Amino acid sequence: MTNTPLINIFTYQLPGSVTRPIHLEYNGRKREIERILSNPENNYKELIGYENVLDSLLALSLFYRNVIGYLQGATAFYFSVNKKSDKIDDCPVKVGNGVLDVKQQRRLTSLVIAFNAIKEKYQLTPSFFEFSETIQFLRNCKELFNTKAYEEDDSV
Repeated sequence: MTNTPLINIFTYQLPGSVTRPIHLEYNGRKREIERILSNPENNYKELIGYENVLDSLLALSLFYRNVIGYLQGATAFYFSVNKKSDKIDDCPVKVGNGVLDVKQQRRLTSLVIAFNAIKEKYQLTPSFFEFSETIQFLRNCKELFNTKAYEEDDSV
C-alpha cells in the first residue's frame, strides 16, 4: 500500500488551471533534485536519505507560492475594502467568477492561519519559499536542516 503524495493532497479539488502548472513544476523539480543528489560531487550529501522530506517541502513550497500567497492577498484586499467601506454590513468583493463575502473570507483566513501554524512549527520563513532554481530550493533545505532542531511533534 502506497501513501498519497502530498502534492496530490494539496491540489485535491483545485481547478485544473491551478493544478496542472503546480504538478508540472513539481515533477520537473523532483527529477532535477534526483539528478543533483545522484551526482557524487554534489554539495548536498546531508540531504540524501531525506527524499520524502524534500518532496514534502517542495510540495509545500509550490502550494504556498501558487495558492496560499494569493489567498493571503485576497483576504488582505477584502479586509482593506471593508475597512474603508462606509457600509455597516459586509461589502462583498467579486474575484473572477466568484464573490468573496464574509463567509468565504473567514474560510480563507482559517486556511491561511493553519498554513502559517505549519510554517512556524517547522521554522519555514518566507525566504524559504523564495527560489527560482531547484538548486536554491536545495540550499534553502540545507539551511533548514542545519538550523536548531524543532520538536518531533506531529500535532499540526
